[in-house]
Amino acid sequence: MGGGYALALAAGHGYAASSTNYGGCPGDAERALAGACPVAGSYGGKDRSPMGASAAARLERALTALGVDHDIKVYPDAGHGFINHHDPADITPLLVILNKVSGTRYHEPSALDARRRIAAFFHRNLGT
Repeated sequence: MGGGYALALAAGHGYAASSTNYGGCPGDAERALAGACPVAGSYGGKDRSPMGASAAARLERALTALGVDHDIKVYPDAGHGFINHHDPADITPLLVILNKVSGTRYHEPSALDARRRIAAFFHRNLGT
């Protein structure tokens, strides 16, 4: 849900940069993202969630067509939620089921690279 919000707010809200991780991408991405701020996106190649399967390619195409600065990467060995590293005690039974269906699993090499890319992207676009 968070990645979808990041994209929904990327255009027309005055943000200087946005990052979406393994969220969806609207079917009408070119219309929805017209005038968007620069966007970083990190996706898992093994993401089985309904929204994540084609989001990276659709987002890449839309941002390229619109001339929006972006850094989109698909991590082939990662699934949905690969950046999240939660304490197992915090995972509810419902999340256990949803995680299995969507392929949600922390993937350290991908998470470390994605965090590095996102920080560099924000540093470049925010000047911090």
